[in-house]
Amino acid sequence: MSKLLILFIFILPLYALEPNFGKYDGSAVILDLNSSEKTVFGIRADERFSPCSTFKILNSMIALDSGVVKDENEVIKWDGVKREYEVWNRDHTMHSAIAVSAVWFYQELASRIGEKRMREYVSRAQYGNADTSNTITDFWLGNGSLKISLNEQVDFLARLMRNNLEMPQHVMETAKDIITLEKSDTYRLGGKTGSCGGAGWFVGFVQNRDKTTVFAFNIKGEGANGAKAKKIALEYLKR
Repeated sequence: MSKLLILFIFILPLYALEPNFGKYDGSAVILDLNSSEKTVFGIRADERFSPCSTFKILNSMIALDSGVVKDENEVIKWDGVKREYEVWNRDHTMHSAIAVSAVWFYQELASRIGEKRMREYVSRAQYGNADTSNTITDFWLGNGSLKISLNEQVDFLARLMRNNLEMPQHVMETAKDIITLEKSDTYRLGGKTGSCGGAGWFVGFVQNRDKTTVFAFNIKGEGANGAKAKKIALEYLKR
């Protein structure tokens, strides 16, 4: 058997494999920042959706840069309103709030930032359609005005990982830190889920030694949510 054929046999499965979206209408975009090679699955890479809680990545950076919180460890007191998830019903820092996707915490940050500054920051970040015209506390949720596609999510994450956003270096590094899910001496996985409007998101990055990859997974259909998008993404990324 020729060396070329052997090489083909070993390479082909890597590119032939697709994410197992199961019953969902799923799409994904994966970008290798070293080679600039982009892999696209599904037909919805340019379809825009509400970013849902994936917007918390940018919301965090805007809050830090605008100074509405002194740092990611500042505690914001729970307002005492009982909400859907028990883990939301307590005081939070940015670290803990993004880990459990506490919506009220990020609505508080957005209110502190204000409509004018939020509009300017989102526009400068070239985040999706950059439309923050809905109310300041829900423009990124459900039927809100802000929309973003998988390709645009990946573009935003690529600029974040390349430190190429109009943000201070320490703000970008903090954003990467607070969404980090797994970390070792040679490996780092970061990601954020999002669930709203009948869709589920999981977006993030993988650093493995000198290689960095960014990704966006989106699923639609009955029962679609961010947790299920995350499960599908991680099963694929860790093969």
